[in-house]
Amino acid sequence: MQVIEESYRNSFRKRLRTLFSPVRLALFIAAIAVAVIGNVFYITNGGGPEWLGAGSVVPLFAFLFWELATDMKMRRLERDNERP
Repeated sequence: MQVIEESYRNSFRKRLRTLFSPVRLALFIAAIAVAVIGNVFYITNGGGPEWLGAGSVVPLFAFLFWELATDMKMRRLERDNERP
């Protein structure tokens, strides 16, 4: 019986394990917490300070861009390893 190795591009499970490793998962939860807490302060203060509303999503965008960069790197590495 032949064992087929999981491909990063074809395996949703392998992709989730890579993109949400324990450190990344902790940072994702922290980014969500910062967004929620920042928005609660922003709303309870009647929309002030103005920078807090927009600033609370910065950690989420930073996490998103980090995930996209990692995904692109993993796909490139896999593609390069397949070439002869």
